[in-house]
Amino acid sequence: MSKSEYEAIVEASFLHDINELQEISSNIAWGSIIDAGEIILKAEHVITIGVGKSAIMAKRLSASLTSIGVKSVYLHPIDALHGDIGIIGSDDVIVLFSNSGNTEEIVSIMPFLSMRASAIIGILGNSASILSRHCDITINAEIQREGCPLNIVPTTSLLVATALSNALIIAIMHLGRITKDDFAKSHPAGQLGRNLLLTVDSVMVKGSDYLPFVKPDHSLKDLLIIMSAKKLGCAIVSEDSQKISGFVTDGDIRRCLSGMDQLSSILVKDIMTINPIMIHASASLGEALSLMEDRENKIGVLPVINEDGACIGIVRLHDIAGHIR
Repeated sequence: MSKSEYEAIVEASFLHDINELQEISSNIAWGSIIDAGEIILKAEHVITIGVGKSAIMAKRLSASLTSIGVKSVYLHPIDALHGDIGIIGSDDVIVLFSNSGNTEEIVSIMPFLSMRASAIIGILGNSASILSRHCDITINAEIQREGCPLNIVPTTSLLVATALSNALIIAIMHLGRITKDDFAKSHPAGQLGRNLLLTVDSVMVKGSDYLPFVKPDHSLKDLLIIMSAKKLGCAIVSEDSQKISGFVTDGDIRRCLSGMDQLSSILVKDIMTINPIMIHASASLGEALSLMEDRENKIGVLPVINEDGACIGIVRLHDIAGHIR
């Protein structure tokens, strides 16, 4: 076969998946997803179960639920039979994944699951299956055929299960009114968590020994010496080391050097930016990041002021990104 013939086969597989998703969307009872979301939000824990490729879907849903603040854990059905079923409490909800709906390992533990959990939800590829008959809610993930030429490799079925899981997560987020702040609380080490939970004060460079204060009448040489010593790529122009008169960055100096021939007479006040963009110490890292990046000419460093307007620190872009000073 030629390369173009292989390309046509791959494209046909892609289009097949799109068609299967459209078919599912036209037939699914969307209310079942809303009902499932409401039940999950009332649960103490959500236990997800699946075998083989369906286990990947179950683990993925559990991880996504946990990330939005819904307590969840994956349970392998074989482990459940050997003691781990004890993790399931009467206020817990189970979400099953199975393409056939007759997965032997899950069928064998269904009587025990029904005895322990408050509700069982199934994302199943066969709504007339054994598992479906034991579920309180079945979300129909049935497809016509897999995208693979042998109709045996779980490709399209996994895509549909993923899409339905996504829909369930979105339903839960809307029903539970989950916000960015809620999400950030579960991601303290991630950049989103840092941006929302941490303030500028927590990452800024502060202290008189570290801040590059200069006066307006200092010479260019004095400015360069101070900036080189403090290594922040900027200088705070102030008469009293508190109220800001101006701000100088590396870029300001480069522009000065490229545009002037007589450098010995240049003073700080000749090149400083008057009324520079500043940020309060109490602002979130997200606010600082937006102030620095959401503009035509991005800013890499900002002076930080307190409630009295005094400069108390410097925050740099790579401080916000989590680099260690």
